Amino acid sequence: MNQVDIGIDFGITNSDIVIKSNNDFSYKSLRSEKNIHLSLNNILKNFQKDSKIKSISVTGGKHLDLPDSFDGKKIAKKNEIDCIGVGAKKLSQLDSSFLVLSCGSGTACVAYENETTTHLGGTGLGGGTIRGLCKLAVQIDDPDEIDALSRKGSQIGDYTLKDVISGPIGNLPEDSIAVHLGNLDMMNKLEKEDICKSIIYLVATNVARLAATTALAAKLNKIVVVGRSPNFTLYKEVLTRWVEFSGLEVIFPDNREFATALGTLEV
Repeated sequence: MNQVDIGIDFGITNSDIVIKSNNDFSYKSLRSEKNIHLSLNNILKNFQKDSKIKSISVTGGKHLDLPDSFDGKKIAKKNEIDCIGVGAKKLSQLDSSFLVLSCGSGTACVAYENETTTHLGGTGLGGGTIRGLCKLAVQIDDPDEIDALSRKGSQIGDYTLKDVISGPIGNLPEDSIAVHLGNLDMMNKLEKEDICKSIIYLVATNVARLAATTALAAKLNKIVVVGRSPNFTLYKEVLTRWVEFSGLEVIFPDNREFATALGTLEV
């Protein structure tokens, strides 16, 4: 029977799983249960059907509430910030120092320098905000549907700089958003596509500026983006634009959704 090491990151929406077998990695994601004990049981029972579990490593959510073992196998509980940094390092293969922007339901900024991770801050804005506001405004919370709608929308509900002032502000482009969803005269004319687009712009723009400001303050010139929020097409575009506008390099590694889970196996 195949022997595997399992790393799990318990998120608010998804539980991300990395399976290591003979130095090969595979990835899986399941919907999170409100009860973390049930989530763990569902995940591990599923793998026990076809594999022998060598080790279990966990982080995220309320992982500290879990028991110390499962079916006699020790559960290694890992620091989430360390897992974010180390997972991003492994996926990006960077040799230099960098900022990790962890884009999940919320957002965290983590510095990775000299094989050390430091939590530099974050925001409650993230993918969860996008889904929540879209649910509130247009009764849609499926990420794929939100993404598809947003790519068809306009931003007639937003004010850009050129809409509200007669000259530049510093070196900001004239199409920069001055007020998100601030054009009250257009509120009754917005279609769901427009609303989804403006909501993604609202979240992504503020996350990008937080990331850039944090990286510059920490003297880090590379930002590695992990997590699921950049799966929104416009989110990734906006993030890229504003990070690069700040003179920084932005990197979106493959399998970025699983960086933290991967980190549990490397810490």
